[in-house]
Amino acid sequence: MLSALPVVAALALSSPSALGGSPVALESFAGRLVACTEQGLEVLARDGHAERVVSLDEGLPGGACVALERVGARLFVATGEGLVAMDGAFQVEPVLDVAWHALPAAEDASEAEYMERLELLARALPEDATYTVLTSRYAGTADGRVLELGTGQVWSVSGTVTALMDARQGLRVETEDGAFIIDTEGRLASRE
Repeated sequence: MLSALPVVAALALSSPSALGGSPVALESFAGRLVACTEQGLEVLARDGHAERVVSLDEGLPGGACVALERVGARLFVATGEGLVAMDGAFQVEPVLDVAWHALPAAEDASEAEYMERLELLARALPEDATYTVLTSRYAGTADGRVLELGTGQVWSVSGTVTALMDARQGLRVETEDGAFIIDTEGRLASRE
């Protein structure tokens, strides 16, 4: 039998949230659907109605929720002013004071492993940027930089980095201004 949750997710993505605006991310968590919006975090019942709003008053470090990642029994939430984790009762716990608009994929990590990965990233990444894409090897920024983690290599592209993907030719970098390839030799080879 199909769950009603995918239907609720589709409706939530196509509808304005109770907080205003469309959700930027959705995640199934603790028997609910959590919608990340520009005005906070909405917890939706299975029928799609907002049950609860988590905002600055409840511990979100910033008013806008920008990314979600479920890891074990916790939901990690990124805002432009910091990262928090929530338990199944939607209690907020501060994690990192960073300007990330993305979270790395959990990739089957335990909660402890994921926390360690976040802390390592926070130590490795320069603090002077807002990170919009985080992978295990690269980071993209709002001001158009791509950083190769652990090497100090940095490339500049036009526009906010929106996606980083391995490609046959090298690394495909998508920005709000277009797509670029960083070839296997590390050269910014082309703009698609």
